Amino acid sequence: MQDDKDTKLTIDPTPAEETVVQEELASASVEENIDKDLSENVEEEAESKDPTAKTLEDIMEEEAHESETQPPSSFSLSRTLGGAILAHVIQSQIKLVLLITFFLIIYITCRYQCQQKMVEIDRMEQQLTAIRYKATVVTSFLTEKSRESNIMDMLEQKGDSTLQIPKDPPYKINVPE
Repeated sequence: MQDDKDTKLTIDPTPAEETVVQEELASASVEENIDKDLSENVEEEAESKDPTAKTLEDIMEEEAHESETQPPSSFSLSRTLGGAILAHVIQSQIKLVLLITFFLIIYITCRYQCQQKMVEIDRMEQQLTAIRYKATVVTSFLTEKSRESNIMDMLEQKGDSTLQIPKDPPYKINVPE
């Protein structure tokens, strides 16, 4: 066996076959010229009619991009559990999600501050109660010490006072005006 690469077969066409091949080549070149002329005419007409007119390629490209942004119509369990649907919803509503997140942060911050103020109010109320109890004790102690009998006992114990309990009851002096 010989290699097909090494051997070349040459076939001499007959005159009838040559004319058929030439006719096919001529018709192919005519068809190419017609296609070129038509494409040039279509482009010229499109440019002359409306310079903003979209070509078929532009329309197909837009359709391809629009179909990518639409949500998938099939809801399968694997897509749902995988989070693809949730991710698509979040991507399409990202501004709303950010706004809700902002308000949640403000809500949590205000609640925390309110709780801190309530703790401080409770602490101050406990201090106020303790101070009131102390004030009541001090007042009762001073009342006890300031009684006349207690004062007299203190004076007698020290022995250096010239004060004495009056024997006569007090009386009023009337001054005419």
